Amino acid sequence: MSVPLTDGTSIQSVLDVRTARNGAVVALWNRLPSDRSKRELVVSVRPAGSVVWGAPHVLTTTGYERGNADLVVGADGSVTASWVEYPNDVPPYEDRPGAAFRMSVLAAGASTWSAPADIVTDPSNIQGGKLAGSPTGRLVAVWRHNSDRSSELYASVREAPGQPWSQPARLDEQPVGGESVSDPELVYSDRGTATVAFTQYSGNRSEIKVVDRVGEGPGWSEPATVSDPKVHAATATLTLGQDGRAALLWSAWETSEGDRTQMFAGRPAGSTAWTAGEPVTGFDTGGWRKAVVGPEGDVTVLGVVYTEASSFHALTTTRSAATGNWSAVKTLSTGYTAEDQFDLATGPDGSVHAVWTQGATSRGLMTSSRVNGAWSAAPTPLSTGDYAIGQITVGSDNRPVAVWTQATGDYTSQVRTATTAPVPAASTPKWRDFSGDGKGDLLALTSGGGLTVRTGTGTGDLRTGASATGWPATSTVVPFGDLSADGCNDVLVRNATGVLTRHDGSCGKAFAPNGPRLTIGSGWQIYNALSAPGDLTGDGRTDLVARTPAGELWRYADDGKGKLTARGKIGNGWKIYDTLVGAGDLNGDKHGDLLARDTAGVLWRYNGTGKGAFAGRTKIGGGWQVYNSLASVGDITGDGKADLVARDTAGVLWRYNGTGKGAFAARARIGGGWQMYKTLS
Repeated sequence: MSVPLTDGTSIQSVLDVRTARNGAVVALWNRLPSDRSKRELVVSVRPAGSVVWGAPHVLTTTGYERGNADLVVGADGSVTASWVEYPNDVPPYEDRPGAAFRMSVLAAGASTWSAPADIVTDPSNIQGGKLAGSPTGRLVAVWRHNSDRSSELYASVREAPGQPWSQPARLDEQPVGGESVSDPELVYSDRGTATVAFTQYSGNRSEIKVVDRVGEGPGWSEPATVSDPKVHAATATLTLGQDGRAALLWSAWETSEGDRTQMFAGRPAGSTAWTAGEPVTGFDTGGWRKAVVGPEGDVTVLGVVYTEASSFHALTTTRSAATGNWSAVKTLSTGYTAEDQFDLATGPDGSVHAVWTQGATSRGLMTSSRVNGAWSAAPTPLSTGDYAIGQITVGSDNRPVAVWTQATGDYTSQVRTATTAPVPAASTPKWRDFSGDGKGDLLALTSGGGLTVRTGTGTGDLRTGASATGWPATSTVVPFGDLSADGCNDVLVRNATGVLTRHDGSCGKAFAPNGPRLTIGSGWQIYNALSAPGDLTGDGRTDLVARTPAGELWRYADDGKGKLTARGKIGNGWKIYDTLVGAGDLNGDKHGDLLARDTAGVLWRYNGTGKGAFAGRTKIGGGWQVYNSLASVGDITGDGKADLVARDTAGVLWRYNGTGKGAFAARARIGGGWQMYKTLS
């Protein structure tokens, strides 16, 4: 059920809604009395972990609602509201010269907003102000200044809180005979690169331009043309993904009477070079669109497209980062859709959520979600009444939150919000069970790229289960617990470039390279061993250990949100071991344990303490150098104890039954031919 954030006695219009890094959700809207004699810019915050919104807070009061406003999420957990206001305007509709680009900050952990502060003022005009921040606390502001015959783009930088803003720097090309620019688009990557995209108009031509400010560099780059200079281009949309990949979309046309084509260019994380423009399949008309970049780099576009057969409808398509192909266009709306009244957001798990205003007369707010690659079978209405328009974000718990304005009378409206119900907690799957039958399993990868789940029988054998091809032979496969919290164990895979990805289990189905997945991060090539011992921290969730070539052992805990926490050092000296095996609970204390084989063939056990570390080592025995692979398989004998398998150099696989007291019984032969697999895990 939706809940109101305001009463219905004034005029409201939702401007933005964002999720802070700490999980708080912030909404921003305009509030006007029915005679439009003033404009109040209002914010409200729903704290992280809560479903209750705080009381609305007025940031500023101006003559009327002229001027844009946005919310900016800071890397430090802060949220900044920025807006353009015109203090000399006379309500309700008289525009006068004079403008100010202003901001107010809700610091991380704070309950009150800072007093409004000027970013820049102008005696004539400012339009389209945008603000973005870097991980170091630096802020960048960009805006458009209009004069009689042209407009120019400017930027200013504030290095840290309390410091002054720099002198405005001109970003666009110098005008020749009345050139002008569009309002800017601005993003700031976690790697410290600020990027501005805009349309440069020159005579009867127009081009999409991009400028960058990289890290601690001295200033901005020269404008670079991203669109084809032989055709007209305008209406840029710039967005940034969770891992730093960027997407740029625009409209292109050859003549004023010709059809418009929606174009796309992408940019890898850490780069300033854009790919060549390509058409967005199915979006041949219209310039209104939203785009999001998912954790795998997939780009989803939502737009309203007109066709003679069906009038205006909300359509979506997704470009796969793996293949470079656009999916078949899907129509989300079931009725007439307003051309500029929709929004799109993506969550930490890669889910995508859309809202749009639909209806020829009574216009309601509709929503649809794409989870695990599939959109909702039918849209869900959110609003009641004659008219509603809104925006959407996704909380840190992957639950979408919609905030919208809903009409309550001819000249009054109300701000309302709704979110999805919590997903029921899934039962914890058995250790190393990937088939969903409660028995332990083994993951086997061939040199040809086939990854097979060899399923435990419960009587000590391993049968052939679900399999998928297409995996690079260089993949490092790490069996894991239920990181995605859906009731099925997942697998972590590191590729040759060091990117670690969570591949979601589906309890019996194969792990495919392009199946449901979420990028954990890059840089994992610094480790020469990765293994999951089980629960090291005492929270009931599986954790990861990683060893460097220098012998440092690091712990990455399950963060409870589908990814891993920052690393914590366990110790040094681990380079004396040639094999590390996350073994699960070997001694019955419910903490994950680790097996380590030294270069002399001695196998050692390290008991997990439940506090994120290991106790001193205990010798299991010698002679283990005869095996070229050791792997934990969970319980494959049906006695409730974690077992171990070992492959010798002849390809024979042996089973060691766990005793439940930290040791293993004598080995038993499973079978031969296991040399067909490059890795067992």
